Amino acid sequence: MKISEKEQRKIRVVLLDDHPLVMEGLRNRLEKEPDIEVPRTFGDPRELLAGIEDCRPDVLIMDIFMPHMSGFELGRALKERYGHSLKIILLSGYTYDEFYNKAYELGVHAYLSKQSTYAQIINAIRQSMLGHALVSEKMLAKAVDPLTPAELEVLKQVAEEKTNKEIALLFSISQRTVEYHLNAINQKLGVKSRIGAVVKGYETGLLGSLPLTEDDQR
Repeated sequence: MKISEKEQRKIRVVLLDDHPLVMEGLRNRLEKEPDIEVPRTFGDPRELLAGIEDCRPDVLIMDIFMPHMSGFELGRALKERYGHSLKIILLSGYTYDEFYNKAYELGVHAYLSKQSTYAQIINAIRQSMLGHALVSEKMLAKAVDPLTPAELEVLKQVAEEKTNKEIALLFSISQRTVEYHLNAINQKLGVKSRIGAVVKGYETGLLGSLPLTEDDQR
């Protein structure tokens, strides 16, 4: 049977977690996405090391603390073997600075809280395939100046697709002032466009969680 072009483009995601219920819930949700497939799940890092060649994933989503080997140890071994061809997303209930630093030094594409929504995880998968590393709001605050309250309000209006003129009328300021705010926002977030600022705003949590899809609300 000939494989369609659409099926060939699917992102192959492998899951590693020693909590079966959590893993199966995520697997079931990911497989509802037309561009994602989950060829296999693992409950033990040693099993993954032995079986990863058979499934050749694009993305690995895993917990940090597991039996026999930590996610950091496993990630280092996999990065040495596969380099950037394997995207790694860490899910953890811990938000210590040292964990963030260690993860991004290792070369992971995202370090997400286990409280993340399915929409945020799916976004991280797709962004990782574009080569983007998602940096948390906590890490961003250490890397750049935080947005002022006025800049954050402007960013929220941009996310709602308001024009510069509409934003100026809403806050009783000039369009030139809106432009100044947007330039400052782009510089602080390290982006070059309105769309880039909104994407970074959601990635870092400045704009809250990504809007939920109908499937996420079920």
